[in-house]
Amino acid sequence: MEPVSARSIAHASHAGQHNREGILRTEHIERVAASVTPEARTVAFLHDVIEWTDTPYEELRAHGLSDVEVAALELLTRADGESYASHVLRIAHAQGTAGRLARTVKVADLEEHLQTAGKVHQPGGPPYAWARRHVVIAQERRNERRSDQIAYVATGAPVSAARPVATQRWMWPTAAAGP
Repeated sequence: MEPVSARSIAHASHAGQHNREGILRTEHIERVAASVTPEARTVAFLHDVIEWTDTPYEELRAHGLSDVEVAALELLTRADGESYASHVLRIAHAQGTAGRLARTVKVADLEEHLQTAGKVHQPGGPPYAWARRHVVIAQERRNERRSDQIAYVATGAPVSAARPVATQRWMWPTAAAGP
């Protein structure tokens, strides 16, 4: 599906909706779509449509949504009764092009939530920082992120490809952390 069609469907489907931070959902999806690669833009525009609206997959397919884009949206849509942690880990460990697209969109979605909701976990709200860390690690293990996109730094030692990930402690970079 062309991104312009996905954008139109997303705006029509989410008209007047607000997210848990009180922000118009259309503003959120615009920021998410603007921060992903052109390949992921269609999925980014539609990432909340199935979960938060009545728009069915059939309508999206009729407008040209590909099988890979459908699979990515299925990954990004939390199933009834699925815990948030299970949902995030399902995205993090998904295989193939659909998994890569879903991770790209999910990281952009989480970063946007972290910026609008603040970096501190809100009681009762999803653990966005935890989720982002898991999806980013999955991207790095699959070489889906460029080295200039590293989202965290090891504490106490420089990041090294020779040092196993499992032995590093991770934290969010601070202004004093440096490159």
